Amino acid sequence: MRKLLLLQRDLLRILPNIILMRYKNFLVVIFFFFLHTASASDSVFTCYDTIIIETDSYAENSLEISSGKRPNPILKLFRDKQKKKKQVIAALLAFPLPFGIVGLHRIYLGCAPYVPVAYIASLGGMFGVLPLIDFCVLLLNKDTDSYSNNKKIFMWVN
Repeated sequence: MRKLLLLQRDLLRILPNIILMRYKNFLVVIFFFFLHTASASDSVFTCYDTIIIETDSYAENSLEISSGKRPNPILKLFRDKQKKKKQVIAALLAFPLPFGIVGLHRIYLGCAPYVPVAYIASLGGMFGVLPLIDFCVLLLNKDTDSYSNNKKIFMWVN
């Protein structure tokens, strides 16, 4: 209980600096604070005891939240959204006209330097057939990690 009171006192001390941060960061800090407070009244206090709020003595505006061994669900959600966004952007760039015929989607996904040259040399990937197949494959597959940094010209062939 003493640890909880010290945590709340520290939060009240740095609250003016927290308000100066962006709105989303403030909500994340408040979420973890209430998560820690709720766990103090439950019997699983030790499970959430790994959440630590620290302030840097040199920079009062910085706030760091670390959670020991537990994965951060907000960070996981953010990474999943970024992965989905990357998939959609790559699929749009793979559409044959105007960017797919020069292999811009392969440059975006990270590939060998000769792959876009092969797309251009084959007159837009065999007249747009290759980018159209890439477009369909990128849209229909849920996991596009196998296409990132792929050195093959036909990226969907194992």
